[in-house]
Amino acid sequence: MKQKFFAISAVVVLAIVGVFIFQYATLAQRPDRNDQSQRGNRQGGDRGNRGGGMGMMNPISLVDNSWIDLTFAVKVDDETLVKARPIYQATRDKFAAKMEELRASGDWQAMRSEIQKLVTTVGPEFQAGLKEVLTAEQMKKLNELTKKRQTEQQQRANRFGGERGRRGGGGGGR
Repeated sequence: MKQKFFAISAVVVLAIVGVFIFQYATLAQRPDRNDQSQRGNRQGGDRGNRGGGMGMMNPISLVDNSWIDLTFAVKVDDETLVKARPIYQATRDKFAAKMEELRASGDWQAMRSEIQKLVTTVGPEFQAGLKEVLTAEQMKKLNELTKKRQTEQQQRANRFGGERGRRGGGGGGR
């Protein structure tokens, strides 16, 4: 009799503990995991939206990365950096102002084309300003580094975009 009571008690205790663990384990899951409309409201934002949304490039990061490359990879002297800084600052300020204006509009489709136009109009000014400060060899090395970085960024975007489609995280065809 004692063995039956002990066995039944053990099963009941295990069942209660199992229900308790199951209840709190499911609470640890994100409630919006399958709710695509709530994705951007999650703390930390939408993981696929780091660059501004829908696979757009961020022109401010292009300028920032170019400055990093100029400073650390091309390794220009301090005097040249001082001369190049206003060029970088003016370009970055133009991009930042336009990006803020475009974000306020909320039209992501228009934003993509406007960013592309902005890059094609401001880019040549930026390059011309740098040509006045840098030597031909420094410009060549900086342009190579920029192209390499953009190619890597595009490959990453393609790789992660393809994985997202296979896993169903961004497919939207449900």
